[in-house]
Amino acid sequence: MTTELGTLTLVGMGTLAASSWLAVLWRKTGLYGLTLLTVVTSICLGYFFWHVEKPFPLSLDRVLWGLLVVALGADFLRRRPDLSCLVRADFFAGLLLIYLFVSATGGFLLTGVTSGFSRWLFFYAFPATLYVAARRFGDNPSGQRATLVVFSALAVYLSLTGLAEVLGWNALVFPRYIADTSITDEFFGRARGPLLNPVGNGFLILIGWAAWTVFTVQAPPPRRALFLLGHGLFAVAVACTLTRSVWLSAAACVMVVGAWVTPSRFRAAWVTTALLMLLGAGLVAGVYFREMKRDRHLSADEAARSVQLRPLLAAAAWRMFQERPMFGFGLAQYDRAKLAYLEDPTAPLPLRQAKPYTQHNVFLSLLVETGVIGLGLFGCFLAASVGVFRRNWGNPARPMSLLALVAVVAYVVNGLFHDVSIILDMNAVLFLMVGLAVRESSCDVTKTSQNARLGSPVAFTE
Repeated sequence: MTTELGTLTLVGMGTLAASSWLAVLWRKTGLYGLTLLTVVTSICLGYFFWHVEKPFPLSLDRVLWGLLVVALGADFLRRRPDLSCLVRADFFAGLLLIYLFVSATGGFLLTGVTSGFSRWLFFYAFPATLYVAARRFGDNPSGQRATLVVFSALAVYLSLTGLAEVLGWNALVFPRYIADTSITDEFFGRARGPLLNPVGNGFLILIGWAAWTVFTVQAPPPRRALFLLGHGLFAVAVACTLTRSVWLSAAACVMVVGAWVTPSRFRAAWVTTALLMLLGAGLVAGVYFREMKRDRHLSADEAARSVQLRPLLAAAAWRMFQERPMFGFGLAQYDRAKLAYLEDPTAPLPLRQAKPYTQHNVFLSLLVETGVIGLGLFGCFLAASVGVFRRNWGNPARPMSLLALVAVVAYVVNGLFHDVSIILDMNAVLFLMVGLAVRESSCDVTKTSQNARLGSPVAFTE
């Protein structure tokens, strides 16, 4: 009890000390400053950096999340939302959040396991909060510019940290837990970053790379050579993730960003070239790096086995889906429910080999856990966001749409090979970016906001 009281006292004192700084941030930036601070803290100084479990689970990002919820409530009281400006992405995001809560509740009532509520809270409710916040400030030119600056700087930090990880320069790695195997030695030796996962790290670098591209295009010609150094850094950092899906997603994002910024008369040639690049990247990743030793604690043979397991995991998911196609087994119930199917001696494949592994496809994972309804709602949310990107294609006054498009492409490509929904902050950043893009193009954006340029006016298209 004494220890818990001391912890609460320290947390209270720290909160009071930080309140003055947060007040200054709020006066200077408002909602967008607190939102971006929450996201960056969650990524760089989140649960692994500092947390307490008693008297209740607490971390820095969770404290900021609570403050963000309060700030959103105050903002809604001050500025009533215009319900006529709700779009399809808003409805599907809300329906998805409600349905996943029902799915988590159903899983708890059937099994007594509470993991579904934790999954819903930190991997869907937190992203939904960021989505709502982004819908409130996404058309603010200062908020847009701050987003570009923050994610560009974040990509530089993650890239330099990733290089230090791969080269073994652990003294330069911050936070220190990144170079510490006591939490987990999985992916150690790759550029896994503060999320301790090279897929999440690569995802964030690609979004920051897109933000850096916006600044590159807007920069005066004499300064563009300096920005090109950043592009080289990001390319090396993506390579240092030593993860095939990240490489494929990087190739896809380069194709998309190039098509966005390329004048229309050159777009067809660029897309053709980029498709060949993507095909080449796939062949190289699949043939030459199939048995590459990537982790310091993982042999090349064990690395190759991860590729061989994916058909087994897909077969297990299909058998589970046939059992409960509409509603699934409940959110976060895959690891429990899979055991009966992997131990089935009548299965045509040796599914037992996949027993220690979680699902390696985000869409199959959603299908098994939440059924056709859950996967359908998530697919509709992504499809609605794609409609926003199509309307804003190539518009230099819509940089948030470019970042959101990169986020969706990177999420989907990586999601074909990993359950990215359970990687820390991937859902959070995805929902944030989509929310910014939706707000940027919604009907309540003023003409001034639509035509705002974040720097020197440079046309992306003819």
